[in-house]
Amino acid sequence: MAPNKFDYVVIGAGAAGSVVAARLGEDQGTRVLVLEAGPDDNSIYVRMPAAMSYPLTDKRRTWEFETGPEEALDGRMITHVRGKMLGGSGSLNGMVYVRGNPRDFDRWAEDGLKGWSYAHCLPYFKKLETYDKGGNGYRGGSGPIAITSLKAELEPFQAFLEAGQQAGHRLNADYNAYRQEGVHAYQANIDNGIRASGGRAYLRPAMRKGNVSLQLNALVHKVVFNGTRAVGVVYEKDGAIHTVEAEREVVLCGGAFNSPQLLLLSGVGPASELRALGVSPVHDLPGVGRGLQDHVAVSVKYRASRKGVSPAVDMNLLKMAWIGAQWMFLRRGLGITNLWEVGSFFRSSDRMEYANIQHEFLPMLGELMHGQVNIEEGFQYQVCLGRPRSRGRVNLRSADPRQHPSIVLNYLKDPEDRRDLIDGVRHTDEIIQQRGWDRIRGDAIVPGLRNMDDRQVFAWLQKNMGTQYHPCSSCRMGLDDEAVVDEQGRVHGLEGIRVVDASIMPRITNGNLHCPTMMIAEKISDDIRGVVPLPATAMRYADQAH
Repeated sequence: MAPNKFDYVVIGAGAAGSVVAARLGEDQGTRVLVLEAGPDDNSIYVRMPAAMSYPLTDKRRTWEFETGPEEALDGRMITHVRGKMLGGSGSLNGMVYVRGNPRDFDRWAEDGLKGWSYAHCLPYFKKLETYDKGGNGYRGGSGPIAITSLKAELEPFQAFLEAGQQAGHRLNADYNAYRQEGVHAYQANIDNGIRASGGRAYLRPAMRKGNVSLQLNALVHKVVFNGTRAVGVVYEKDGAIHTVEAEREVVLCGGAFNSPQLLLLSGVGPASELRALGVSPVHDLPGVGRGLQDHVAVSVKYRASRKGVSPAVDMNLLKMAWIGAQWMFLRRGLGITNLWEVGSFFRSSDRMEYANIQHEFLPMLGELMHGQVNIEEGFQYQVCLGRPRSRGRVNLRSADPRQHPSIVLNYLKDPEDRRDLIDGVRHTDEIIQQRGWDRIRGDAIVPGLRNMDDRQVFAWLQKNMGTQYHPCSSCRMGLDDEAVVDEQGRVHGLEGIRVVDASIMPRITNGNLHCPTMMIAEKISDDIRGVVPLPATAMRYADQAH
């Protein structure tokens, strides 16, 4: 085969692209090329879980999108960071391992996607993981991604678990199994103290076998079509333009912002809008970029009543060197944790059929997410709206692939989203008043959230709410007129091209998206290869519809 010809060209080396490329590469004689816009993941800051805030400031390894203006947030713009390196966002995220609620996937099936029920997805969740407590009917024991149950031994973590139970939430031993609701110690995709990304666990081993190739620092400009069939890809590397042929398929795995942008740049989308930007339409597909969703989040913060509560306070070079040495040589100490060790899922009100609010928790105050080490004694509950109704859109600004698209999420535009998040914030402040926090709780950064009226809480949300960095659904799977792909990720009306990443989720799942994105990639990889799918496994779960 010629050097510029491959069976498959996979665009993006993130969670989905790494899985797809690795699985396609299992077929002997199949040649796969992966094109990744960023560099490799060879950095101690990528590999060490506790250093996760540092890659967010590495402009070589991140896409930094400005999203908005957000109408419901008084026109605020919100910075949205995505991974641009081997492993994608899985190389810079918080490593919190959440499948989503089983009910989420049954809702996908209720929408007409019969092959995406929980029973159909469960075997692929199990396939991708090695759970440290062993495989069972719900959990996998021999997959590529190592799952570590976090110890939650620090005093603030124990206070979180106690106070949650005192407020009426049960302690949950495994939120990825029968029941999602309750307070819990989190699970993380951490392998013996090292980040277990798709790039590290799937793509690197696949490349060693010889038939999967990777081009780093390769910015894809467009997909090339012959009529309605995708036949290749144009990309830029080191200032030169290259064309590569795909004899079987092009698979877009760029994520919820980049995948719709690339379809639009390639002439797939609303034809009139494409013509207005000088892009020749290949296929009029109005749903490309529409339906975008994300999890909104806001932190409820309290100072500690005394010193010695929070880790990483008064950090200096000597302390950081000690943490690094313990991690590097002994695989222990603060370096092996992502610090997001406890959390919960609950219903914002009795109106909810199943959980719609997620807690993530940090045992400290300060800005962790931008490489800062200026930490103060205290704690913060991150209150995340797990099942928002509001939807936004990705639009082209220009036919230049180097220009970021226009992204508007429409955060909290739906009144029901406001209602749910306000209720979630109030209940969070009520939890913090439980006796489990009495030995630690100091002053609230914003006093009395639980006693404010709706207008006051919403005004606070407008100024303080941000993103949990979970965009999806901009190239939705579905059967309706605005759906972009079918159940197998094939773009409607075209041949030889699929989208396989979080952008094809028909609705956002309740929890972090890294795990379900890998599940989607595992499942569709079998479709691409023509492999008989894993048999559906009907396991009961707590919130099952009757």
